Amino acid sequence: MKLETQLTAKDIFKFSMLYTFSGTSGIFTAFIIIVGIIMCIRGVIQDQGPMYIFTGALIVLLFVVINPLMLYGKAKKQAMTNPAYQQPSYYTLEEDGIHVEIGDQKGTIEWNRVLKMRHRWGMYILYTGRQQAFVFPDEALGAKKDEIVQFIAGHIGTAAKAAPKSKPQGSGISKYAKGAEAKAADSADDTEGEKDDCTE
Repeated sequence: MKLETQLTAKDIFKFSMLYTFSGTSGIFTAFIIIVGIIMCIRGVIQDQGPMYIFTGALIVLLFVVINPLMLYGKAKKQAMTNPAYQQPSYYTLEEDGIHVEIGDQKGTIEWNRVLKMRHRWGMYILYTGRQQAFVFPDEALGAKKDEIVQFIAGHIGTAAKAAPKSKPQGSGISKYAKGAEAKAADSADDTEGEKDDCTE
């Protein structure tokens, strides 16, 4: 099975948002937003003064509006300037792993390097590390989406019990298999690295 993807600014932005608002960083962000909301409410109910209310509103605005806008700006810049996103990426799913082609770079990611697969916000994300992953938008899977997902899930489960993880084969691809989509926010900048991770 062969897939062709080319991440757009929207895809990179969604991955960046997922990375930023999940896990420990997501919990911290949610906590700060709640604190900001509570400050606004207390400021009004208990008459804490305009500065108190302003501070709470600024906190909420920063994390709910400004930060996402900054992430989108970085994603858009990456999509326009990063060579990795200026051309399609090709993934061939075989029994021995995922064969990757990006421009003149080729490599193979063995199945035992794929730790898990998650479906979030219309994207299938194959993690090869804490900050490394391959991103496949639903559209890239096409009509064979169910077949492809079952194939990947089956091989991940089988390979997880196999030999220790090896490094990607192919000199050039290893740098892509590092984790572009993963480093969200400024990771939006990092998101380029693993175009594989972040390929659509």
